[in-house]
Amino acid sequence: MRLCPKKLPGRGWRGRTTWRRTNHGSGNDSRSTGGGELAGERRPSSGWRVAAVLCLAMIPRVWADEPFQKRGDWKPVFQGIELLELEAKEPRLMHGHVVRIALRTKGLRFLATPDNGERPQHTDGLKTSTFLTRYQCQVAINASPFSPIHAEEDLPQHIECLTVSEGRIVSPERAGYPALLISRDNRVAIAPPPFALEDVQHAVCGFGIVLQQGQVREGGPDVHPRTAAGVSQDGHTLYLLVIDGRQPLYSLGATTREVGEWLAALGAHDGINLDGGGTTTLAIEHPGGVRVVNRPVHGGWPGKERVTGSHLGVYAPPLDQKPPE
Repeated sequence: MRLCPKKLPGRGWRGRTTWRRTNHGSGNDSRSTGGGELAGERRPSSGWRVAAVLCLAMIPRVWADEPFQKRGDWKPVFQGIELLELEAKEPRLMHGHVVRIALRTKGLRFLATPDNGERPQHTDGLKTSTFLTRYQCQVAINASPFSPIHAEEDLPQHIECLTVSEGRIVSPERAGYPALLISRDNRVAIAPPPFALEDVQHAVCGFGIVLQQGQVREGGPDVHPRTAAGVSQDGHTLYLLVIDGRQPLYSLGATTREVGEWLAALGAHDGINLDGGGTTTLAIEHPGGVRVVNRPVHGGWPGKERVTGSHLGVYAPPLDQKPPE
């Protein structure tokens, strides 16, 4: 896969469609896209300042004070997949969960929501837990922004930006909307449009890049539930993050900058803010069925899942199964 843009340097792959979704809980429907000198009579020489900058640049980026507290340890749930619960009390109450995926795990593969054939729009809506059980995934999250919101499942949904499933373009790219791109051999990139899709097997899109080459990007002050994805610098690890919100005694939500900070602290080098708000959901296969790990808040009701038009599913062998040759 050409994990590079047609025009821009770095990782990457463009878009259209008419934005028809209003502020119904994407967590980013209205997208939001310092330093100084100490006073004193004498300032350090320019040479000293250059040397200091060079020394700082040589220090690896380490989050000494993580923006969250870990509730327990990483828990293996499938081969190559671990789950961790996170929380923070400052700057506000936040509760999240993250899935860490070792991309080189044998038998690991992905699935973005496939198209709905000859039916209208792009896909048919499903709750994330229904998507997991219907397609027999082990892990699933909500992914690309969509419209409209339906109370019932299996109704046509319009996807607002790029989706690729099993190498087939489900919905076209849209200018300004980046994507998470996955190749046939599980190489992952997070990139702005335009996209080179020759070897892309699956792709989902989001509202913006929140972490770029290790640098957290600024964002607006809006606080919402969030769904995000990040990839490590060596490309070996994918992080799927959900932060709940709109629940005063449990979790208030996060800004997009905070999402970038959380991803960076977890080990990501690049990160994307996917659809959020009342859509934010993480589901995992559980003995006897499916477990919704986080606490969705569709329609303001804690624990109520939203029907969504876009998901990203993960397949992985169970812990007690011998890895495939």
